[in-house]
Amino acid sequence: MIQQVILRHNTTELDVCILEEPEHCNWYRAPGDGWTQQFKYVVGIIHTNYKEYAASSHYSGLFTAPALAMICSAMVRAYCHKVIKLSDTLQVFSPGKEVTNNVHGVREEFWKQGLEMAQNDDELNLLQEPRVYFLGKLLWAKGLDLLLELEE
Repeated sequence: MIQQVILRHNTTELDVCILEEPEHCNWYRAPGDGWTQQFKYVVGIIHTNYKEYAASSHYSGLFTAPALAMICSAMVRAYCHKVIKLSDTLQVFSPGKEVTNNVHGVREEFWKQGLEMAQNDDELNLLQEPRVYFLGKLLWAKGLDLLLELEE
């Protein structure tokens, strides 16, 4: 469906497609040519550990996590030329195609600006005492229970 919208508004040859979460955006196979037939190069960015969700969820059965891992791996292998995993905690999808790089991370400029502000402000001075910086989703499935345990 989304492919048809992209192609309808574009008359030139398409070079690169970047797919967010290609492992699950391809679970449903839409009619027509796949991503790799419509684009010269398809890059998938993977940031959710669906295998772990299935293994730790109370909805899972004995084969849920392994089956989901197999399906996700098949989708990545079929529809991506290259895969960028945000973390090595994610499953192996296609060893020859994947790299790990935090392309969604906090930009270096934000860290530098924060450190400069902290050094000029006694209340914020990071050198006085260690502090914690947390950037993430507060969801049970993302480990909120573990974060709360660590806070205690």
